[in-house]
Amino acid sequence: MFGSWIRGFAPRLRNQMLVGIAAFCWVLWLNRNDAVFQNLVANSYLQVIFRGSFWIRHWSLLSKEEERRNLNYGCRYLEGAALQLFSSWKHYKRIGV
Repeated sequence: MFGSWIRGFAPRLRNQMLVGIAAFCWVLWLNRNDAVFQNLVANSYLQVIFRGSFWIRHWSLLSKEEERRNLNYGCRYLEGAALQLFSSWKHYKRIGV
């Protein structure tokens, strides 16, 4: 599904990108299940991003030390960028609202 896009990255980064992609696909699936089966209110964008970074960090424990550092750095960068982006919004947005 992401084959042609993932080949655009350096070979040493491809596995790390796949971990991130898999984590966010998993998070979207979990959020859909929460909405369908538990009738939960849709999560905010930040909740989805931070839930994804949680899973990336969790799965990074199975990676080599260098890859683990890169994944954790990427999560910190993603979280910081998301906080900066969404803090400038006038109203707190919710997914699907």
